[in-house]
Amino acid sequence: MKYISRYRKKLFIYLFLTFVVFTAIIIYWEYHREKKYRIKSLNSELNGYTDLVKNYINIQNSYPLDYYQLLDTFYKILPNKNLRISIIDLSGSVVYDSQVKGNMSMENHARRPEVIHAILDGIGSDIRISTTTKLKYYYYAKRYNNDIIRISILYDIEAKNILEPDKLSLIFIFLFFLISSISFIFITDKFGSSIVELKKFITLVSTNKPIDEDFYFPQNELGIIGKAIITNYQNLDKVTKELLLEKEKLIRHLNILQEGIAIFSKDKNMIITNSHFVQFINYINDKLVSSNDKILEIEELSPIKNFIENQTQNTVLVAQNPPSHEIIIKKNRKIFSIKCIIFQDKSFEILINNITKLEKRKLLKQQLTDNIAHELKTPVSSIRGFLETIQNNDLDQNKQSLFIQRAYSQTCRLAELIEDISLLTTIEESRNLYKINKINLYQIIQDVIYDLQLKIEKSQISVDVLMAKNFELYGNYFLIYSAFRNLFDNTIAYAGNNVSIKINKYMEDSEYYYFSYYDSGIGVPEVDLQRLFERFYRVEKGRDRKNGGTGLGLAIVKNTILYHKGEITVRNRNEGGLEFLFSIHKYLDTQIS
Repeated sequence: MKYISRYRKKLFIYLFLTFVVFTAIIIYWEYHREKKYRIKSLNSELNGYTDLVKNYINIQNSYPLDYYQLLDTFYKILPNKNLRISIIDLSGSVVYDSQVKGNMSMENHARRPEVIHAILDGIGSDIRISTTTKLKYYYYAKRYNNDIIRISILYDIEAKNILEPDKLSLIFIFLFFLISSISFIFITDKFGSSIVELKKFITLVSTNKPIDEDFYFPQNELGIIGKAIITNYQNLDKVTKELLLEKEKLIRHLNILQEGIAIFSKDKNMIITNSHFVQFINYINDKLVSSNDKILEIEELSPIKNFIENQTQNTVLVAQNPPSHEIIIKKNRKIFSIKCIIFQDKSFEILINNITKLEKRKLLKQQLTDNIAHELKTPVSSIRGFLETIQNNDLDQNKQSLFIQRAYSQTCRLAELIEDISLLTTIEESRNLYKINKINLYQIIQDVIYDLQLKIEKSQISVDVLMAKNFELYGNYFLIYSAFRNLFDNTIAYAGNNVSIKINKYMEDSEYYYFSYYDSGIGVPEVDLQRLFERFYRVEKGRDRKNGGTGLGLAIVKNTILYHKGEITVRNRNEGGLEFLFSIHKYLDTQIS
């Protein structure tokens, strides 16, 4: 209420001061206009007297000076006895003055203002005190050829009343001003209420506060406008929230899709995308794409770029049948279908679909049972053979110890194999066992490096982690540790000696973090590259057994990434070595079910 009163007072003061200035200008203008009119009227009357004197002089032929004495007789018959008549020649000498005898002794009037104006302009006037009579006069002088006739009127109360404007009009204006000031109080109260309510509304909007207050507006034009503004804003706000909700649903839907999808404006600026699109694009391109404006510059997408430019250049698009173009790209043993659709407003959509995924899953299912049976059979057969040798033969103590040690080694390998199979099964089928917490990824990687320090030093491997030391994300510590442990184990076992490992968080968007893990080792033959994540798949026969692996490490890595709602791919680097590209979702539930 204090704010409302203060605002109304301020509004009243502004209007009041504005009206005061306006009224003052009107009074000033009216006063001077009236005064100018009265002076003009008086000058017109005095001009009549000067013409009358000049006509009398011409009739009496009063030049030379002897005849000026006749003007005294003329002066006596004038009806206004307050007039003073003076005859002045062009040199300023007073030839005749009706109220001063002995005109020759009067001062020269050449510098009198009214005389100067009369000589220059023909007519002049002035109000001043006479140096001769010491009285204040209003002078009016008019030039007639070689002389000037000046009529003076004593500037007394009567003369002031003649020249001063009528006070009644000024009083009327002043009364009108008072009445208007009172009306301003009512006006400011009405309009001030509307403006104050609008001010409250704008304050709430600018501070993003909910508009749930009741606003009071008086029944006037401004009040109607205020109600309309608030109603329209509330409707717009409701529609905006609904659109945001729909947009959120759309984003969630896009991220659920198995296709990579991105929508661009007509200026080729990316509007929205999902993680699959980013992952596929970086897989297709040889270099990491860290900026959205570089996507259409990828060489493999040049047919799509040309199609977009051809269709959007001076082409009228039809909404019912939007133009589309599809290309097939084969890259790193994978096949991608890329389709572009151009909409009526010349924005466009690019869809990327990995059409090899179903084939891969089918093959994995067919091989899964055989692989598990085969992998379990090998250590079991070895253990059985060693034990049968000990049981059926009379061996000395040293040989018995050797066979027992070999059986124990196979038992450990069998335990690791069962543990890895169990871990994979748990990730896929019992996902709620792993809780999600905020974890420091940099520290997890350091933990892996610490645990493998001896193997890393033995193989002369250097490690470079390109991420902040306090970088955190949501995930399961055990699974993330296991994934990086298996990546390191894979590099140590197969990359060779004197290589480097680099882990880089190279990009992020509103939904995902994107990572790269690569080594500078010998890489993997292209024919085997796309099968690295298959369970029990070996690049060379007996390779995992020779190095002590179970053949499930990279399968665990992949399932861990999938568990964290991300994706992972692998490729050989042009510079040499193997590179894994994977993503992890930013926002995971505390427990994934």
